[in-house]
Amino acid sequence: MKYILLLIITLISHFFYAGAIKGKILDTNNEVLPFASVYIKNTSYGTTSNLKGEYFLEIEKGKHTIVYSFIGFQIVEKEIEITSAHQTIELNIQLKEDVALLADVEIVAKTRDRAKIIMKEVRAKRTTYLNAINQYACKTYLKSSLEKEPVIKNQADSLSLIYTPDEQQEDRLKKQNLNLIETISTTYFKAPNRYKEIIEAHHDYAEVDDPMGVNNISFGMEIGESQVAQETGEDKNPYLIYTDISNSDFNFYKNKISFSAISAKPFISPLANSSALSYAYDYKGSFIEDGKKIYHLEVIPRFKNEALFYGSIYIEDSTWALKSVDLNVNKGALFFCSEFKIIQNYEQLDSTAYLPVRRELFYNIKDGDYNIIGNTRVNHSNYNLSPTFPKKTFNSEVKRFEVDAFDKDEQFWDANRPITLKKDELTFIGEYDSLVSLYTSPEYLKRVDSAFNKINIWSFLLTGIGHKNSFKGTEFRFRGLINQIVPLGVGGYRHRLGGYFNKEFPNNYLLETEGQIDYGFKNKDVKGKVGVGLTYVPLKFVRTFIRFGDSYELINQNASFTAVLSRSNYVRSKNVSIAQRMEIINGLYAEATLSYQHQLSLEGLQLVDYSALALGDTADQSIIENLNTPTSFEDYKKTEIELSLKYRFKQKYYIKNNKKVITEAKLPIVSLKYRRGIPNMFNSEVDFEYIEVSAEDHVRLPQLGYSTWKVSTGTFTNKNNLRVLEHKYFRGSDAGLFADPLNSFQLMGYQFDTRNEYFQANYIHHFEGAILNKVPLINRLKLQLVGGAGTLLIRDIDFAHFEAFGGLERIFNVRLFGETQPLRLGGYFVTADNTLDNANFRFKVGIDFYDSSRKKWNY
Repeated sequence: MKYILLLIITLISHFFYAGAIKGKILDTNNEVLPFASVYIKNTSYGTTSNLKGEYFLEIEKGKHTIVYSFIGFQIVEKEIEITSAHQTIELNIQLKEDVALLADVEIVAKTRDRAKIIMKEVRAKRTTYLNAINQYACKTYLKSSLEKEPVIKNQADSLSLIYTPDEQQEDRLKKQNLNLIETISTTYFKAPNRYKEIIEAHHDYAEVDDPMGVNNISFGMEIGESQVAQETGEDKNPYLIYTDISNSDFNFYKNKISFSAISAKPFISPLANSSALSYAYDYKGSFIEDGKKIYHLEVIPRFKNEALFYGSIYIEDSTWALKSVDLNVNKGALFFCSEFKIIQNYEQLDSTAYLPVRRELFYNIKDGDYNIIGNTRVNHSNYNLSPTFPKKTFNSEVKRFEVDAFDKDEQFWDANRPITLKKDELTFIGEYDSLVSLYTSPEYLKRVDSAFNKINIWSFLLTGIGHKNSFKGTEFRFRGLINQIVPLGVGGYRHRLGGYFNKEFPNNYLLETEGQIDYGFKNKDVKGKVGVGLTYVPLKFVRTFIRFGDSYELINQNASFTAVLSRSNYVRSKNVSIAQRMEIINGLYAEATLSYQHQLSLEGLQLVDYSALALGDTADQSIIENLNTPTSFEDYKKTEIELSLKYRFKQKYYIKNNKKVITEAKLPIVSLKYRRGIPNMFNSEVDFEYIEVSAEDHVRLPQLGYSTWKVSTGTFTNKNNLRVLEHKYFRGSDAGLFADPLNSFQLMGYQFDTRNEYFQANYIHHFEGAILNKVPLINRLKLQLVGGAGTLLIRDIDFAHFEAFGGLERIFNVRLFGETQPLRLGGYFVTADNTLDNANFRFKVGIDFYDSSRKKWNY
């Protein structure tokens, strides 16, 4: 009976909001007030204004008092009445500054004492409400939208443009840049943190992107992929930070809330056991809602740059349950967004079960001369606290799209959408079909191809010259002039021509070809290489890649910058290889490569004299001489087979549009590499075996940041005929530059190698402001402590190296290639000691870029 009643209430709530109120909130100078609060009086139901001061709130039929408030301004109340379904009232509000003090010290002290008493009761009941939810199933509706708002508008420029009707429509939509995604799903949950979503309907109104904006230009010419395993992360708009409930459930009954899209550090909940150490609370009053007394508390973070919230929470009297939250995130804790706010309303399902029925996220991202305004709305309904889960519900597949999920028409959405969309969203949807027709019409595709194929000074110098045929699915491009210049090539200046040709087939097969040819003027030699690959089982990442060429190759592929310049790190290689790559079972990737190489020394080539680069002292002169001394060996032929395995334990994924998308692994990743030099096969002169095992992981420590470690060991089990080029090589260091500490050493010689066993371990820990954010004045600098260590043991030369480092880092947002890109700039003090040199101490500078697709830094 309880669940029948709950179902009836939920069905009624589907039609609960008959109308809406919208408008702008301004000050007396007609300047917009972003993130002002808009609430129905004596309720915990409301919303907030966006960066443009605009607000939109769904309201049930009847009379209401709407309360408008903003910090430092007088509160305004307005009476409205919704009289009919789908009625929208537009009401613009001006708020006046409040020059009077809000309360004296004595009153504040009393209200804070009362807030402490309430929060003590709330924390005492926290685990009861957390543990009450062991499992559930519910219907979920999610809508995510983006708007691109220019900071400075140049009306004169826009008036000077002349468009055809199609171009006017296209340009207007591009300027508005509204991305809109809607999803209807069944959500399954099982404690403590297992989710599964069955997507019944999905419509991405932005998936028909403007092909005019696509610029598939390859600046690098490495042949084939460097990783055995498929990269994690989905290729999507990086500004859409919340696309499904698995991103974050925002469960404030938990001590910590993780949302890596906006901050790598978990947020401390205002309800956490230790929340009194991080927050102060102020009692703001009470009201009666649905016959129950509700307390309004203001949440005040004690540390402005920590991962904390500020704003309001609403607590139900006697039960001490969370009724609603209206919380902002500390700006100092955000590295991608400039603002982030969440409003979340709860509903009581039984005596100890309170679950969210409405979530609304508001965020802003500064992007050059534009602000990206993001909004996400989530509705949960039809909760079932004792569901019968289908078989294999909670497996490695985190969500599944039904076969017809992408085929739902607008009539379906009109009938099943539980919220009222804003006018501009409805307009966008209404024009979607015509936009699709525009972007898929032969006339438009010809325009797209024409734009891609257009030749101008920038394409000639930088981006390259290419040709695209959208009807045949083909595309090719040659490098621009600047990318053809190689001033420090083997033997001096080399001129390099390179390009690619790709063809995508209707069945998702993909043909990829890349190649380059270069000419050295000093030695009058021509070198080049070609790669051809075919992906033909997309769900298993099955790909065959053939490579062949005659080129100068690095002996140590993971070399430092100094070693890249060194002629001792190069060899001439005539080679051909075939590589087969696939995912065997979920999480287990394999690549087998059979290669034949004719290795030739650079001795006899005319090389450039680098002595002019030396600064005069003996050390510099010695380094310069080594740079220009080729590795000496007799030419030989080699046939080698290499098998690489990589396993991500309990890898999570989902399948969308016949493509498998890998999500982040939360357990250690282990790898195995086996190399075998096969004697006599194709006149091969080598005979060796090598095996290597490695493991790596990313571990978060409660309130202390996160650690990343990597350990590897390897040995040659057979050295009957092992040449120096087949040794195991390690990455050293560059003067003044802090390299990736998980794959290199900061104070080790620029190149080491071994023909026996080795052991390597690297570790780094980012405190993410856990210490400095609590220090007054210093916390305003937004600096973060970092520390780590590394060791390398090589038996055959009795070499043991150990180093440790510590430093300060700061995150900046920069604009690169048309997008806002977070980067982390650091200064590090490094000390090291080993068996070959005396103890050393240096200062280094490093830069790391944030990978928005994987939601993580490189180290």
